[in-house]
Formats: sequence, C-alpha cells, structure tokens
Amino acid sequence: MSQSAFSEIFHSYRAAFENFLDTQTLFLLSKNSAPELFEAMKYSLMAGGKRLRPVLALAASGGFQVDSKNALFLGSSLECIHTYSLIHDDLPSMDNDDFRRGMPTLHKKFSESTAVLAGDALNSFAFYFLSFVEMENEDASLYKDLLEILHTGAGAPGMVSGQIYDLQMERENSIYSRNGNSEDRVGLVQLTHRLKTGSLIKASLLIGNRLRRDWRERATSLSKYGEDLGLLFQITDDILDVEGTQESLGKTPGKDVKAGKITYPALFGMDRCKEMVLDLQKNLISLSSEFVSTPEETIFFQELPIYIGQRKN
Repeated sequence: MSQSAFSEIFHSYRAAFENFLDTQTLFLLSKNSAPELFEAMKYSLMAGGKRLRPVLALAASGGFQVDSKNALFLGSSLECIHTYSLIHDDLPSMDNDDFRRGMPTLHKKFSESTAVLAGDALNSFAFYFLSFVEMENEDASLYKDLLEILHTGAGAPGMVSGQIYDLQMERENSIYSRNGNSEDRVGLVQLTHRLKTGSLIKASLLIGNRLRRDWRERATSLSKYGEDLGLLFQITDDILDVEGTQESLGKTPGKDVKAGKITYPALFGMDRCKEMVLDLQKNLISLSSEFVSTPEETIFFQELPIYIGQRKN
C-alpha cells in the first residue's frame, strides 16, 4: 500500500464529485434560486476545498463498484451543509474572518445579509438533495435513516451544538483560566470538536454506508472510525492554526488563539498533540480492518489517516 495508490483513488472520487457538482448540483441550485442567491452559493461552493465529506460518502458506499449516482447526491448534500457552515462560521458574529480558501469570505465579497441567506439556502438544499436518492429493493426505512443521519451530524445534535460550545469557549475561557480545573477544559474542548467537526465527518461515512446492503454489519465500526477521524482532523487543524501560513491555509492563521479559544495545543502542548496524531493514525488503521471488504477500500481507509495527519491546509 502507498500514498500514491491512495491519492489515485481519492482524486478519482473527488473528480467524479466535482463533475457532478458542476453539471447536476449547480443546475438544481440555479433552477430553484434567485439569481443573486445562486451566485453567492456558487461562489462559496466553487471556491475549492478537498471535498473530503463527499469523498467519504462515496468511499463508504462502495465507490465505483456500485451505482454511484445516489452517493453523488449524498455528496452534494454534505458539501452544501459543509459550505453553509463555513459561510456562517466566517460571519462577523462568529469567527469574523476575511479570507477562506485564499479568497474573500462570502460576506466580504457580497454582504453579510446575503451570506446569511446563502447559508440558509444551502442548508435547505442539503435536505432537498436527499429526495433524489433512488430507493432499491423496497428499502422502506432508507429515507428516514438518511434524514436522521444528516440531521444528527449537521443539526442541533451535532455540528450546530458544537458551534454553540465553540462560542461558549471564547466567552468563558477567562473564567476557566481563573476558576476551572484542567478536566473541565479538556472535557469542553473534546465535546466541542466531537460535535462541531467530528459529527459531520462521521455522518459522511454513515450516510454513504447506508446505501449498501450490508450497512448494518459495518455501521458500528464505521461510526468509531468516523469519531476518531474527526478528532484527528481537528487536532491537525489546531496544529496548522499554530504552524501554518496564510498562503498554505488560505485563511488567517492564529485566529483561535487570538479569539481566546481553548485548543489542543494550548491544553497539551505541540509535542503531545503530534503524538496524539500518530496514536490516532495507528488506531484508525487498526479499526479499518473491521469493515473493509475490497482492496480499494483497504487502501483508502488505511491510508486516509496518514493523508489527514499530513495535510497542510
């Protein structure tokens, strides 16, 4: 196994999604939106990014060994959710950032009100795209399960509550510094990142997996894998916020510390964080053996933690 083989698989999934986004997703957005609203959504959707969440859904569904159109619609749903969360995260009332992926943030390019509405619309479209998934074999609970997975990952049970805790950390960090013990701080950081970052990553795997006939047998292992992958992603993100540059990140580095957020490096130190990355990579590689069933899946899910831990943006 090698990163070159993994890279080929990852980029084939990403290219398939990019093509679907360009030809199918944008068409549906344009058809059902006011022109200015569409342009705002398109600006953020097409600003780049790794497309990690659609790729995860494709990989978990079985990749190109099955009919991938359903998984591509799920990928569109996930990318709409992820993009809306970034738009709102950048707002002056949230992280107040001027750049995202090397470009002006949406509220800087258009206006704050347009950014709020574009995020609202993308959130709604995410659930609309689930209606395009075609049911096979009279799977009566399919749509209910897809809705529940997406809601759990992206809504109040997951990402939105994570954002609330993130804002709470900023408000209360001085209180924790004066009066809180280290367990309180660690617990709040872990809860925040498990919800804000990890929940949608886990949902991406579970929602793709739900398209498979053997989804029940894989769900528990994939859920554990998704939780650890989300943690790995966030710790790496915190490291990059300290060590990265605006050129490599495409956004302003060091904002978490300036905003008073409690991060993993602030809690554990950089050396320990890098040890945690290595430990998570080993655990994820071990976990993957519980659900992979093809050589392509083995390469993808065993090399994915290495890719996530070594990313520069």
